[in-house]
Amino acid sequence: MSSLDRMLRVLDLFAAERPHWTVEQAMTRTGFSRSTIYRYFKSLTAAGLVAPGPDGAYCLGPAVIGLDRLIRLYDPLLATARGQLTELARNLSLVTVVQPYRDQVVVTHVEAAPGLATPPDLVRGLSAGLFDSAASRVILAHEPVRRLRRVYDVAGPAIAEAGLGASWTAFRQALRVQRRVGFAAHRGQGPLGALAVAVPVFGEGDRVIAAIAAPARDADVATVGGTLFRASRRIAAQLIERQPPEPEAIARASAALWRPPASSDRAAQLLTA
Repeated sequence: MSSLDRMLRVLDLFAAERPHWTVEQAMTRTGFSRSTIYRYFKSLTAAGLVAPGPDGAYCLGPAVIGLDRLIRLYDPLLATARGQLTELARNLSLVTVVQPYRDQVVVTHVEAAPGLATPPDLVRGLSAGLFDSAASRVILAHEPVRRLRRVYDVAGPAIAEAGLGASWTAFRQALRVQRRVGFAAHRGQGPLGALAVAVPVFGEGDRVIAAIAAPARDADVATVGGTLFRASRRIAAQLIERQPPEPEAIARASAALWRPPASSDRAAQLLTA
């Protein structure tokens, strides 16, 4: 693991369960030396990715907010699918976009029908396991066999407990059936698990880049699944046809939303002016 990889690993420490970390706590969790953690926190602070608090603990920094705004405005999937998602929310009361991230999935968009509030615990940035919801299962079903084998080797007991197969063969068969159906139907755990139907969204090369999920009563699962399936096909076609934005437009948008930190000398001049 390179030094850069180790520094980026420090960012993985920050989670809802523990959003603040002292140097000592980071040392204990990562096994890195005190000088290494100090150096990493210093570099991450200079980049705006973390920020020190008055109690000496570090939290995520303002640069993360700036990057999130850029994603909200210019993420190709969200920008392309916005109209389709609004229409789905209007027809199905609630719709959510979920994207894969390492060995979990992350909610990237939540939208409710006009006049309805989104569930308070179903929010952008919420993460869930690979077996806990219809959205995560439909993404898992389209992963390459080599990755599925790795997942099974690591999480075989959890897979069996989730009802996805007590053996490698049974696990593959369960996912194969799900792929043939075209959507996943499962009432799982947590706020994301309450969205019982989900479909995959395909990107270039038939790679699954996301899932769209919505709630459904048992009697409406097939109808909701069909509605989501048709919408995902339209979104996939639009993504393939989508022209990337001009470099000049990206530069203008970035300049409007992002400012690099002033050097320490320049900052001192500004403060004493």
